[in-house]
Amino acid sequence: MENTLKTQMKRKHVILTLAEKVRIVEEAEEGTESREIIGKKYGVAGTTVTRILQNKAALRLKLNHFKEHGVNNRKTMKEPLLPLLEKALYVWILQQRDEGIIVTSDILRAKAELLLGLLKERGVYVNQTFTFSEGWARRFKERFGLRIKRVVGEKVSADLPAYLKFKPVFAKKIDEMQLKPSQIYNADESAIFPKLLASRSIITCNEKQAYGRKVNKTRYTFMPCCNADGSNKLKLLFIGTAAKPRSLPHKAELPVEYCHSKKAWMTRQLFHTWFYEQFVPSVRAFSAEQGLQPKALLVLDNCTAHYDGSDNLESDNGLIQAIYLPPNVTSECQPMDQAVINAIKTRYKRKLMLALVLENDHLPFEDRLKKISLLQSMSWLDESWKEITPRTIKNSWKKLIDQFPESTGCSTQEEFAISDMQALAASVDTLAGTTTSEEDLKFWLNDRIYDANNNPAWTTSEIFTDEQIMQSILGESNSDYGATDGDDVETMIDVSSINVGDHSETPSFAEALQSVDCLIRYLKDDATQISRLNLIRTTIVENEWRRRKI
Repeated sequence: MENTLKTQMKRKHVILTLAEKVRIVEEAEEGTESREIIGKKYGVAGTTVTRILQNKAALRLKLNHFKEHGVNNRKTMKEPLLPLLEKALYVWILQQRDEGIIVTSDILRAKAELLLGLLKERGVYVNQTFTFSEGWARRFKERFGLRIKRVVGEKVSADLPAYLKFKPVFAKKIDEMQLKPSQIYNADESAIFPKLLASRSIITCNEKQAYGRKVNKTRYTFMPCCNADGSNKLKLLFIGTAAKPRSLPHKAELPVEYCHSKKAWMTRQLFHTWFYEQFVPSVRAFSAEQGLQPKALLVLDNCTAHYDGSDNLESDNGLIQAIYLPPNVTSECQPMDQAVINAIKTRYKRKLMLALVLENDHLPFEDRLKKISLLQSMSWLDESWKEITPRTIKNSWKKLIDQFPESTGCSTQEEFAISDMQALAASVDTLAGTTTSEEDLKFWLNDRIYDANNNPAWTTSEIFTDEQIMQSILGESNSDYGATDGDDVETMIDVSSINVGDHSETPSFAEALQSVDCLIRYLKDDATQISRLNLIRTTIVENEWRRRKI
């Protein structure tokens, strides 16, 4: 009888989650209740509360780490037996997800064994034996917030549960840092095909073979970045393949921030350089102008160029930080992907078609296309980025920040650009002898471009080999990406051949363009004036297109 009473009086063993432990810390720090009272609320003793308070810094750090992976019910801070292996495996999984490749538990375990072998070759875990069981695979997925998702077609559907779990985490982070919309940023890369058109002679996702003229599928990568209210739009990052393209002026300031990698991909080295040398200084300068504390939160997807398994992408004083979206939610909530990047590309493509239809009309179509230089493409891209309105940018954040208003549609300028694309495509077809259907135009506007092997041609981030993943995880130095030397030499208009015509008459469209181009070349070292002249040039082309449509 006595033993039964002791059993009934014995406290039930309670295992708290990290989130509950942090809540205990917060309640204890308020000082309104004793540790014993707080302990009773959570079913633990006062001494347990004391131990929790002793580890409060580590608890908060670990909780933030797990929440960023979408893990909210973690109960222990215990490190895995092979932490370096799991970091390498997670980077590999992120890469597979970016490519839409299905990873089963069997594949996961087999890859873990392979990576363990590579680590042992480097002197890590040499005497460690480990069995990668189903139980280990399950616990690994729990630690990193990974789930098995239903496959739709050839791609995994967007992970809506992960997105819904991330929203309150993101909101709490904003509240903790006490940020305003102007202090919350997003950046994302996309591919740009500067001379690719929408006609049926282009290989799109619904074709296996192309006929007719040779297609220029030169691809570059660009990255817009701005804050949530559109008040600070950073200079576009543009990634090419050549360290010093011969077609670019080497002394003049470019309209974009140019850098290079072997395949025009975003690499981890390039991204870190951009973060510390472009993003952080821009945030601090903007904050000083606006009288704000120099702090910010940069929202990123966790592609391998952004995320290497660590959480240390922040400024030297820790006030400017990065937060990573969960895997496979980019299409659902990444602000730049919601409207901004497509709006930039639509404007760029419109400028490209306007130039082909209206400029150099004495030349055959192919020669008109060759006339479009890399510098011209950069200028159009820069203009397109500047034309994006704060309203468009604010609306792109509505899936992450609830207080922003619902989308009210595109601006009048955006509607005009979209409705005009079909007419421009028809004019290009007339010149090129091609045919562009509505479906072709849709694929082109959405950059549904595939290579000769029917693989997506819009990859923008570097693909890491297992060796490179090992180098990253172990902190080994990576060799710099080489760059191809040079670029196609672009044809320049001979200034001496310009005929400005009779000054008593209104200059023709061609004369106006030649005059502006002459001034652009004359003032090639003055970035401010070049920017103004490019805007004037765009206005001239737009006016000529409207005049011809009447």
